[in-house]
Amino acid sequence: MKSIPFTLLALAVLLLTLPVVAQTPGKTWYVSQETGSNQNDGSQGSPLKNIQKAIELAASGDVIRVAAGNYFGLLSCGNIKIDKGISIFGGYSADFSERDILKYRTYIQPSAASNGSSRGLGTVQINVMRPGTLVELDGLIIDRGNSVAYNPRGEGQPEGVETPMMQPIGTPGRGAPGVFDEKVYTAETALVYINTGSKCDVTIRNCAFLNGPNYGILGSTSSTKIVVDNCIFVNIRMAAVELRGTSAAINSETFFTNNTVLFIWSRLKDLSDMGYGYRFLPKMDSYLDHNIIGCCIFSGLDRTHVDSPAAKEAERVTTCENTLFFLNRQADLVLPGGGRFLRVNVNDFDDVEQLAEVSGNKAVTDPSLFGGVINEAYLKGFRSAAMFANHYPVEDALKLFGAVPGYGARLPQ
Repeated sequence: MKSIPFTLLALAVLLLTLPVVAQTPGKTWYVSQETGSNQNDGSQGSPLKNIQKAIELAASGDVIRVAAGNYFGLLSCGNIKIDKGISIFGGYSADFSERDILKYRTYIQPSAASNGSSRGLGTVQINVMRPGTLVELDGLIIDRGNSVAYNPRGEGQPEGVETPMMQPIGTPGRGAPGVFDEKVYTAETALVYINTGSKCDVTIRNCAFLNGPNYGILGSTSSTKIVVDNCIFVNIRMAAVELRGTSAAINSETFFTNNTVLFIWSRLKDLSDMGYGYRFLPKMDSYLDHNIIGCCIFSGLDRTHVDSPAAKEAERVTTCENTLFFLNRQADLVLPGGGRFLRVNVNDFDDVEQLAEVSGNKAVTDPSLFGGVINEAYLKGFRSAAMFANHYPVEDALKLFGAVPGYGARLPQ
């Protein structure tokens, strides 16, 4: 075992106590698309109608509870913007008496029409410059599939797959199932974007990131801690997670645990670059544990991006433990070297100096491990290279919660 400045025992203790921030719990706001109005006071008996309205009214430390429905910004603009340390919990029944994120689904699922009015680099945008505050997202289903353009001629659609291949960014095409008559232009937007230099801690749990045309979680932070736990990422273009630090003094930290990542596509349909599950980027210490990372066009993990000073790079901690790697196209990990990239199989992780801890990782190839919940036609098309970022059925994606005992996303509690 390699020596690192962060013991496994310390990591286990920290994961049990995350997040720890100096933020006093505040008021609770309630949001319901079905029974709410933005003229209401936001109480349980008189909820607001829109998440963005609740954010505007909330103070740092407040909690927003959201009932089932589809929410994507004031006036359906396609964005939700968070500028203060708040917690958003989805998955509530209409009267807020019960919470079950798979039964009472809280969607952030913009329509095709919202592409023309969306602003910024993310469907959910986090821009909080106050150190010691926490932004928390829990129980949200963030899906861009209804706002993505698919090939109008039907190209790249294997039998049994819902749509043809995704069109290039900015190129018109037909819509997803249910919006075939619309002329759609795909907007290049991450599902969650953390604005450059943000100074808040971020915790994202029990969320689904689906059908993303440009990253699942993207951004950069300054001396902060990011926790991504018990989430699924399905059909994402570019990378599921790409986060870097911006502080010159101290690395930021990401804890990426108990997540399921499947079908991560390249930048373009020629499948020549990008397509990563998790990217280890400069000034960010990354701790990965008990994930499933599979069906990435390039590789499950990427540690090629080294643009920080050599001394800082040597201090950076990156780990990957107890993770299943499933049918990644070119490699499970790529490193600098070997011409442009050095491709590494999970069985060789012990020899990778850039990974400080690597115990318990496995390569798996049998889809039956998932108990039959992976969409069979989609997996077959992926393996034949006959498609590109085609729409993945939302119902099938949500079945991945709890699909593999002991690995990946569990059934949310």
